[in-house]
Amino acid sequence: MLDYRQEMMMHRYLLALFVAAAMAAGIAGCKSKSEAKTKTAAPPPVTAASTDPSAASKNSSSPPTLPPGAKAGPLDLSKVGPHDETYAHESLSADKWAEVALMYQAKGQYGEALSTLDQALAHYPESAHLYAIRGALWLQLEEYAKAVADLKKSLELQEDPGVRVNYAEALRRFNRKNEALENLDRALEDQPDYFPALFNRGVLRYELGDNEGALADFNKAIEVDPEAAAPYFNRAAVLWLLGKKKEAIADLDTFIAKAPKGEWRDTAKDLRQTWQEQLEADQ
Repeated sequence: MLDYRQEMMMHRYLLALFVAAAMAAGIAGCKSKSEAKTKTAAPPPVTAASTDPSAASKNSSSPPTLPPGAKAGPLDLSKVGPHDETYAHESLSADKWAEVALMYQAKGQYGEALSTLDQALAHYPESAHLYAIRGALWLQLEEYAKAVADLKKSLELQEDPGVRVNYAEALRRFNRKNEALENLDRALEDQPDYFPALFNRGVLRYELGDNEGALADFNKAIEVDPEAAAPYFNRAAVLWLLGKKKEAIADLDTFIAKAPKGEWRDTAKDLRQTWQEQLEADQ
């Protein structure tokens, strides 16, 4: 068995990957995996840019990049102003307001992004899309109470699996894990193959002591997207706890092969060596 220090390290690794998955829901916007390539409904609630665990590095304070599909087309941020004749804010649609906010967010100008969203919602108070973006931004800024309020409002206006995943993460931050789990279940009712919800539910089940359930979710996540590296790392951790040590090491090998160079791949290599030594000692 792992000693206490090793077990605590493994738990820390698993939880760190949860953040990357929650972010993926924001990037996918509130669309299915295939639709996410063309439109983004919300900015990432954390500063990484993919479900790959290398994105959850210690440099998470750097500004996020503009998510795919969120480009503002002909809008030029330098020309947007309250008195501009061409791009007067009052003439913008809800989607165009959202694009301006996303441009500010991508530049790390979070105050301007929030101000833009506040103004947009004054014009479009029933826009689920705008509430989803502001809620995801609050989540990114670790203002969890505000994130819960905005994401809940967005869902009241329009059901969306991606927003529901972000809402679950906001609830989790308040240790409301059972409610978070209920929301991930609901997201998967609408889209059974929704990767971010499967991944996050796997980690949440792990946190709640349901290792078999976590394993089932990571298995499904890998089935949905076998090229994504992160689920192999998490499945390896669960397999190890379940005593399936050779399978766990095999998953770490797969993760190492798929993950880009960086902190997480180095972490996996170190963990693999520790597990291999423990496996040999047990034989």
